[in-house]
Amino acid sequence: MADTSENDRPPVPGSVGSDEGVREVTKGPKAVQGALFWTMLGGACMFAGVELASIIAAYGIGLSLQGGRGSRRSSFVVCCLSAVLVCVLAGPEQIPYALVGCLAAFSFSGDGSEAEVSTGVKCLAVLVLAVLGAGIDATYAYLNGTNLPAVIDQAVRTYAKVASQSTSADMSDQIATVRALAKVYWPMAFVSNAIVQALCAHVGGVLAARKRNARTSRTFCEFDAPVWVAIVFVAGVVLSLAGPYVPTWSSQVKMVGENVLNTARIALGLQGLAVALWYARKAGLGPLTRALLVMVAFYLEASFLIVSVLGLVDIFVANFRGLPRGKAKSQQGPTESKESA
Repeated sequence: MADTSENDRPPVPGSVGSDEGVREVTKGPKAVQGALFWTMLGGACMFAGVELASIIAAYGIGLSLQGGRGSRRSSFVVCCLSAVLVCVLAGPEQIPYALVGCLAAFSFSGDGSEAEVSTGVKCLAVLVLAVLGAGIDATYAYLNGTNLPAVIDQAVRTYAKVASQSTSADMSDQIATVRALAKVYWPMAFVSNAIVQALCAHVGGVLAARKRNARTSRTFCEFDAPVWVAIVFVAGVVLSLAGPYVPTWSSQVKMVGENVLNTARIALGLQGLAVALWYARKAGLGPLTRALLVMVAFYLEASFLIVSVLGLVDIFVANFRGLPRGKAKSQQGPTESKESA
């Protein structure tokens, strides 16, 4: 006779006592209404602040996963409509930024559960968010009769002028240095903003997974950037060094190379940090020691790029953690994958 639960019904897959772990809690109309409420609230708050609103919207969209993937897409549409409606009433110029925030919330709303997308998809999502943010600002600059680099330069000039008036003469050299760096690395501002949005949406997705009782055992130690990130890193190095060989476009090529290099460096730095923390966990180091390790890793990365190089070697050559990749990843089941990590 088949196994049954106490109410003489077949046990739910993944329930307590089975081999599939903790099952996701499925609730009735109240849960659906709650997900809809938080989704609409997050969309409505996009006008006031995209970061906080991304947490709320991702939480609501994540809760809608109780109704399946179709419900998640429907919640995304509701979030967008709510954001557009509020922006139309309060400030139509904010509509593009609000929609980008809704996209960030949707992209990372499955984090912390089985619906979480791969690291490669997350990297692409961050790049898309950064490009959209830059594109929106560039469009507004064009409509105002200027261009994005000119707007950035004017903002840097204004900041430098105000800072030079409120600081001592000894700070003038440092302000000039900051201004020179800003002229080269201003695209990184859009990447940084996209990362912040992604992190906020990640928080909302993880909170929703906990609410649904659908948290997985995946940790940061299993972070595994795709190979194309390493290729982009190498391409950035080549471009940053190729400036002298193209005198006509020397500064532009160097600028592109530096920004491509540093964008990929973020992912590779996380890769190297994940490797270090994996070994720390394997060695049984405590939380305080691991926190000190993180600080040391940040110092080594900022000074010598050691952590990024470690991540690059892990992707291309070593695979220090023995993570399943390529064909091995497709052939290995989820349980085996977690055990190997």
